[in-house]
Amino acid sequence: MATSASTVIAAAAARARREIAEHFEKNNAYAPEDAVAFEPSGPMQRRQWDSLVGRGVARSTGDGRYWIDREAQRLENERRRAAAFLMLKILLAACAIGIAVAIIVSRR
Repeated sequence: MATSASTVIAAAAARARREIAEHFEKNNAYAPEDAVAFEPSGPMQRRQWDSLVGRGVARSTGDGRYWIDREAQRLENERRRAAAFLMLKILLAACAIGIAVAIIVSRR
């Protein structure tokens, strides 16, 4: 079974996010006083890390250490779920329209 490139990329991004989360969870780095150093291990982790920093999920203490803001992380997870749900609704609507069109065309 062939796997599409977008599926592979999405899986790699999810893995990179999990690896980053595991690093901070392992170190219990959820407050500025518990901040730890982090260096992405590859390009995919770098992209995910930059996204987390850019969205305010990963916060810097200013001395090269970071911590995860759990509230920002919760909001980010909600945003991702909402986006996935919206995509699902769009896909289902497109399927329903496609079925309706097929039925109409087949009756002519």
